[in-house]
Amino acid sequence: MTPLIRVLCLGNELLADDALGLVAAEELRRRFPHLDVIFTTDSGFHLLDYLSDCTLLVVVDSIQTGQIPGGTLLVFPNADMQSPSGPSPHYVGLFETLQLGRKLVLPVPEEVIILAVEAVDCLTLGGEMDPAVKSAVGLVAELVGEIMQCMKPTATEQAVALADCLQRAFETVSARYAPGRLVLA
Repeated sequence: MTPLIRVLCLGNELLADDALGLVAAEELRRRFPHLDVIFTTDSGFHLLDYLSDCTLLVVVDSIQTGQIPGGTLLVFPNADMQSPSGPSPHYVGLFETLQLGRKLVLPVPEEVIILAVEAVDCLTLGGEMDPAVKSAVGLVAELVGEIMQCMKPTATEQAVALADCLQRAFETVSARYAPGRLVLA
């Protein structure tokens, strides 16, 4: 059975580089019209509806570490996902929502890949996206396309494990772009 891949793009189109999720969703829908792509500004338990009934969830969002150049795409494989320490009862994020879904035995994905683009400015209301961040949308789309291709078994090849698929997709896309634009975290 071919896995159902869903791409969940998060962000806020009103806050400069945080609009990455919307721009990425539009590009992914344009390139892959049959792909299940969702853009939302929702967070916390509101995300639960978007997490259900898919085998592989690819989350696209911006991140601001201040430690790497803007526009760098960080790829976090499933094995590296952990909730931040000390979760607060006042804030529920993606990781806590996934954990809750699993505890409630809901059909949430076991396989999750986070594609996070380093933002320059996520605070300027109505601000334009930084050109380096905006250019990373192509990286996101290329990587999602490679993951989809790799996850689709052919008549001569069995389905590839997600870790191997992600590594293959990462290497293929890295070879097309300047070194350092993608980081496998």
